[in-house]
Amino acid sequence: MKKILSVLLALTMTLSLAACGGDKGTTESPTGGNDPASGERAKAACYITSVGLSAPFTAMCWSGVDVLKDQGWTVKCLEVSETTEYADQIRAMAAEGYSVIITEFDALAEVAVQLSDELYQAYPDLQLFLNDSYVDCKSTKNCANIICDPWESSFVAGYVAAMTTEKDKVGWIGHTNTPTQDRFSYGYAAGVAYANNGKEVVFAYTGDSNDSNKGQETAKAMIADNDIDTIYQTANTSGIGVILECKDAGVRCIGVDMWQGGEYGQETVFWSALKPINDAITDCCLSAQAGTWEGNMYYYDLAHGATVYDQRDFDLLTPEMQEQVKKVVDDIASGAIDVYEGYDEYRYEG
Repeated sequence: MKKILSVLLALTMTLSLAACGGDKGTTESPTGGNDPASGERAKAACYITSVGLSAPFTAMCWSGVDVLKDQGWTVKCLEVSETTEYADQIRAMAAEGYSVIITEFDALAEVAVQLSDELYQAYPDLQLFLNDSYVDCKSTKNCANIICDPWESSFVAGYVAAMTTEKDKVGWIGHTNTPTQDRFSYGYAAGVAYANNGKEVVFAYTGDSNDSNKGQETAKAMIADNDIDTIYQTANTSGIGVILECKDAGVRCIGVDMWQGGEYGQETVFWSALKPINDAITDCCLSAQAGTWEGNMYYYDLAHGATVYDQRDFDLLTPEMQEQVKKVVDDIASGAIDVYEGYDEYRYEG
C-alpha cells in the first residue's frame, strides 16, 4: 500500500509542478533505481530549483545534468515556487525512481537534509546533492554539498579589474546581502587589494536577484555617483540589467558564472569570473550512479581542476598582463598566494 501511495503522489506532483527544462528534460519516469528490489541504480537525475531556467546560473547548473542525456540518462528539471511544496516534491521524485536528486540553494537543501533519514530508509541508493549550498549535512548518509567556490575567480577578476582600470575605483554589484554573495564581493575586494596599486571598491546591491530592471537602475546610480569604468556583477538575472546599463554607458563589465562576453559583446563584458559548477554536477552524478561517491562535500576550486577565466577573455589582455594573470592563477593553485589574507573568517577549512 505504501508503494502505491508513493506512486500516486509522484504522478500528482509531476502533473502539478512545472517542468523547468521544457523539452530538455524527459517526462518519463526512470526504471529501476531507488526501488530496494532493483539490482542497480538507474541512470536518472532530477534537478529541483525554485528559480527556473530564466536565471543564468540555474541554466548553467541544469546544463550539467542535461548533458547526461548523451550517456543514456533520464533527466528532469523541475521548478517549484512554493516552499510548502518542497518536501512533497523531493519525496515524489524519489518515488519516481530517480537515483540522483540535486536541489538548488539553501532553502531546498535544508528540506532535503530534514528528509534525509526518511529517504535513506525508503531508498538507500538515492543520492541527494545540495547544489551551491553550505547547509550542514555531515550527519546524513545520503546528502552532499556541491560547492564551486567563487572566491578564487572573483579574486582574479578583482586583480584584473585593478590592473586594467583607468580610474581610482572599481565597482561590484550583487543582488542581496547573503553569505554566498559575500564570497563574490570580498573575493573581488581581496583581488583588488592584492594588485596593490591603490584602487578601491564601491559596493551595491540590486535588492532582487530576478529583476533586471533593478539591476539596470543600480548600475545607473553607481555610474552616476562614482567615477568608475569597471563593474563586476554577480546579481543573477538582475545582473543582466547591470550589463545592459554598462553597455549603454560605455562602462566595462565583468560577467559571472559562465562566459558572458559572447551574448553581450567583449567590448562590454571584457572578463568573466567563471564558476563551472555544471562540470562539478556532472562529475557528482556519474560518481553517484557508479556507486563510487563518498563523503558529504564536493569542493571544486583551482587546486581540484576548476577554471576561473575564459581563454577568449585572456587573449584580449596585453602580453604583459597575460603573464601576470597566469602567475597569479598558478600561485593561487599552488598555495603561494593566500587569497583569504585579510578575510580569514571566510577561509574554507574543508
